Amino acid sequence: MIDVAIDAAKQAGELALRYFKTQPKVSYKADSSPVTRADIEAEKLIRRIITKKFPDHGIIGEELPPVNPKAPYQWAIDPIDGTRDFIRGITNWAVFITLLQKGKPIKSVAYFPAIGTLITGEKNKGTFLDNKKAHVSKTKDLKKAYVSVGLKRFSQMDNSKTLTEIFQNGSAVRNYAGLGLIYLLDGKIDALVETYGMIHAYATPALLVEEAGGKYSDFNDQYSLNSQNAIFSNGLIHSQVLKLLNSK
Repeated sequence: MIDVAIDAAKQAGELALRYFKTQPKVSYKADSSPVTRADIEAEKLIRRIITKKFPDHGIIGEELPPVNPKAPYQWAIDPIDGTRDFIRGITNWAVFITLLQKGKPIKSVAYFPAIGTLITGEKNKGTFLDNKKAHVSKTKDLKKAYVSVGLKRFSQMDNSKTLTEIFQNGSAVRNYAGLGLIYLLDGKIDALVETYGMIHAYATPALLVEEAGGKYSDFNDQYSLNSQNAIFSNGLIHSQVLKLLNSK
């Protein structure tokens, strides 16, 4: 199954990369988020590859309707995570594919075609960043931590006080976008804080981060892939970030 996920991610990534180089036309969904032909075509390709190998499995994709929603195995697909960067010619975007068993991620792949980075992870087998075992950082104090925050979407929560608290309490607070996942898994930063994401955006990093020794939760410290908010951390500063997020 992990081999199928890797193959699908690489094929879809190369397809999307061809569009990336020619700047495809952009349209907008009902929630004002952008979508391109590359998003649609990449997801279609991933679905074909998965369905050919596992016709009874379910599929949850960002761009197309779900398939076999009651199947115990579900594939969560984000064909281009970081479409806004994609359409501006920025290389931070990735293909996310995760296999879930009874709602829990068990195999994940994140492929960054424009920079050639491949990340794989399997439940109880660890996460590998370009074939090297990934490990999160050992930072224990939020005041010394580097934190990536999805600034615009976070500000849409109308909670400027909490955002200010994070900036004041972290050593360095940035928006590393898609590269934040790579940096977290490589121990370069200590946490990612995201809002308004869906299961296809959160399932992949959730498994990859936890298998690298970190922790994933929503803002209520629950393991939910449907809360539309998320904290990915090294685990050691997780409770400190949660405390700030809930300090209204």
